[in-house]
Amino acid sequence: MPASVTHVIFDFDGLLVDTESAYTEANMELLRKYGHVFTMDLKRRQMGKRHDESIRWLINELKIGDLVTPEEYSRQYDELLIEMFKRSPAMPGAEKLVRHLLHTGVPVALCTGSCSRTFPTKLDNHKDWVNMIKLQVLSGDDPEVKHGKPHPDPFLVTMKRFPQVPESADKVLVFEDSYNGVLSALDAGMQCVMVPERSIFDPDSDPEFKNRVTVILNSLEQFKPEDFGLPPY
Repeated sequence: MPASVTHVIFDFDGLLVDTESAYTEANMELLRKYGHVFTMDLKRRQMGKRHDESIRWLINELKIGDLVTPEEYSRQYDELLIEMFKRSPAMPGAEKLVRHLLHTGVPVALCTGSCSRTFPTKLDNHKDWVNMIKLQVLSGDDPEVKHGKPHPDPFLVTMKRFPQVPESADKVLVFEDSYNGVLSALDAGMQCVMVPERSIFDPDSDPEFKNRVTVILNSLEQFKPEDFGLPPY
């Protein structure tokens, strides 16, 4: 059985709201212009990184810096995403779990690699429940977050900002969908529930990684709060 926790931190993209398909579609459309294909391996390695950091990484990885600057890629990317985000649905079980934890008094935070410029556009259909989470760390441009995921900085900064700081990092349960995000949480000393998109990354393909993750679920609908000492549904 996992150890009991007192605090919960949620990732956002692909975990609470299905924005990951928008990121994939936008990257595919842009990279076609520059003669490249956006593969699922690129997607896996990019996921979880801070917004601007992920774009610089992609351009360097594909060696297309002579064709487009990070700033120009980012401008085109953001224009595509703004429209796509309007169609992004909540992930199964996400709203129910967030509302349940908040209504039962569990301290909850949001920690995302998004930046303050783009994050509000993702909330058009989800403000009523996502903004119930008052502690939101947008690590994409938060000045206190020096390094994005997979570095532990984002979750450590978030933990420190809880009004009542947890006794220790292992009292925090992180929900993540990405490989980089899970590494960030585990290296911060926290427990982690992973809800992977297996078409992007299947934990079964990496036994060493899989053994480190506290719990792996196919959907947030499968989560049982009582398994971590949290109030049951």
